[in-house]
Amino acid sequence: MHGRTTIYTPRKHIVPTHLNLPDQVLTLWSFSLSARQLLLLLVGAGTGGTVWQHLAPLGHHALMGQALRLLVALVPFLLVMLLACYRYAGRYLEVWLIVFVRYQLRPKRYLWRSIRHFEPHLYPPALEREEGVGANSLFLTERKQR
Repeated sequence: MHGRTTIYTPRKHIVPTHLNLPDQVLTLWSFSLSARQLLLLLVGAGTGGTVWQHLAPLGHHALMGQALRLLVALVPFLLVMLLACYRYAGRYLEVWLIVFVRYQLRPKRYLWRSIRHFEPHLYPPALEREEGVGANSLFLTERKQR
């Protein structure tokens, strides 16, 4: 160590905070559900169960009736599962539905209405000027009747 000095710098560690992730309410093996997903899946399962019960008369028609009953009862659950889990461009489908509805409710054409015409009290008339001096077309001039 002939004239060399050692400088000790503290190590920097990055602590993962995961602040941009939703809280996980239910975890089964490697499958985790947020509160939003869990509630949506419960609603879908409840709706599918209600449809299953209302289609009980189809169960009397042997295997084809049971298969049809199962397929019709699975439709609400699968739709809600798609709604709960699928994201497009970082947004869930119900957010895209709100964006689409807001877009449809906006006017497609805009009409320009000058505020000077409809709100004259906001633009008081300018004082009369001598002819030839400062003739600017942007100012409203008040002309005296002679």
